[in-house]
Amino acid sequence: MKQNKIGYLLKSGRSNRLVEGMPTEFLYGYPQLKKFGYDINLIGEEELSLEAEPSKIWKVINHITYVMVGVPGWAFWRIFCKRKVFDSFDVVFTTTNTFGICLSLLSRLRLIDCKVVFLAMGLIDLGTPKRWVSFYGWALKTTRVLALSNPDARNLSKTLARKVEYLPFGVDAQFWTPAKGNLQGGDFVLSIGSDRHRDYKTLIAAWRSDFPTLKIVTKLPVQTSKPNIEIISGDWHSQVISDAEIRDMYRNAKFVVLPIRNTFQPSGQSAALQAMACGKAVVITDFQGLWNRELMQDQKTCFLSGPPGDIAALQGAIAAALQNQEDVEKVGAESRCCIEINLNVNIMASCLMNEF
Repeated sequence: MKQNKIGYLLKSGRSNRLVEGMPTEFLYGYPQLKKFGYDINLIGEEELSLEAEPSKIWKVINHITYVMVGVPGWAFWRIFCKRKVFDSFDVVFTTTNTFGICLSLLSRLRLIDCKVVFLAMGLIDLGTPKRWVSFYGWALKTTRVLALSNPDARNLSKTLARKVEYLPFGVDAQFWTPAKGNLQGGDFVLSIGSDRHRDYKTLIAAWRSDFPTLKIVTKLPVQTSKPNIEIISGDWHSQVISDAEIRDMYRNAKFVVLPIRNTFQPSGQSAALQAMACGKAVVITDFQGLWNRELMQDQKTCFLSGPPGDIAALQGAIAAALQNQEDVEKVGAESRCCIEINLNVNIMASCLMNEF
């Protein structure tokens, strides 16, 4: 039986994480499948010439197509011009919404012959225009669509009128590890992340003057005058703070708190699982996009802090965690076990095997 040739189209910068000693979860199973013997190669963003600056006319076209059908016209045009790149692959896998929709359009129009596997992330959310949903339903007709949370998979299945499977995202449990002999952590609580669904306004409002220092690591424009809150500028893309430094923050924190607005998107997923892999308890909003409620169980593998935007509930969950160190340590230890068994890069790669 002929082995499929697989192309991984990821955002630029991902190949840098193939260096030994770097966490691999944002390569979405690529290095693990490579080790399993799959014929698989990265497709660099530069191969599609997406770094080119669009002309003024193209900027207008780009805006119009995005507003009308949710597709950036410039990106589609550049990928269309470079579509021959995909001729050497039987399957192309991508995790970026722009890439996924553009490749799906090319497939739907029979301009590429490869199978497209699209790991959608917040493609259709609570406020997505209906005309986008309608167009996506047509464009994705020939594409295999996956989702990183059970709620998102159900939402996409309903709105696209087809089956969308849940792919369990997993982190690199060999990199994200607990500090040896220390699960208690230091004198601060950590919150981290820069996606648009982070609700730092609610977290800051909930942070009492008698709470310990809260460190917020984000590139979002967050401000506060509270003396026990420290804002640290940083995110995954800029790498102002290295992965090793982020791991040390997880290890040295009392616990991690992730305030999330209501969304079907699995916001906070990577930060939560990284912290859990480091043996840290996570206090997280009980929002619609919580990726797997069978594994993310309140008081067992995490602390659910109540509905989105509820200041009092979040404040109460934080206070309870600060007052019950023994429970925090138990949840942190159970969290690590959950990652080792259910939510790691090897599990994610194994689930992807069926798609290729």
